[in-house]
Amino acid sequence: MISTWRDELEKEFRGAESFVVFGVGNSQRGDDAAGGLVIRDLKKMIGKKKRGAILLLDGGESPESLTGEIRAFGPDLTAIVDAAVAGHEPGTVYIVDRDKISQDDLTTHRMPLTLLICYLEESVGCRVIMIGIEPKNLRLGDRVSEEVKASVQILSEQLARIMKA
Repeated sequence: MISTWRDELEKEFRGAESFVVFGVGNSQRGDDAAGGLVIRDLKKMIGKKKRGAILLLDGGESPESLTGEIRAFGPDLTAIVDAAVAGHEPGTVYIVDRDKISQDDLTTHRMPLTLLICYLEESVGCRVIMIGIEPKNLRLGDRVSEEVKASVQILSEQLARIMKA
């Protein structure tokens, strides 16, 4: 049986008692706003920023500035949500294979996400997964594409369902 991103999310969240969903990306660069949009939707769906063992954070283009808050929260799992180019159809949601993230990839973030992932795993001691949404456009001033808007909604609903279970 082929595993879907939904199956992988279920598996990753299973057994975690506390978790962070951490959106990253530049809201001024079209589909790079996806991570922050997921956080905005989740806050509406499940309540305030902190609810029990859930922390929802929008790290924007400087996610490293919120690592202290994540460390203080001490989650079992941190799920990073970002627009990620992998050659899929625009709007495709997928779990990013961490071994395929290059440390020297061009990024809209101030710090490569590989360094952020390693830092969180080592300093917090939590598992880290990255959820990618394939962008259609990343140009400064572009609007979020319809494909990514639809995927943000689907991913947000899936995460809210998993976190409420």
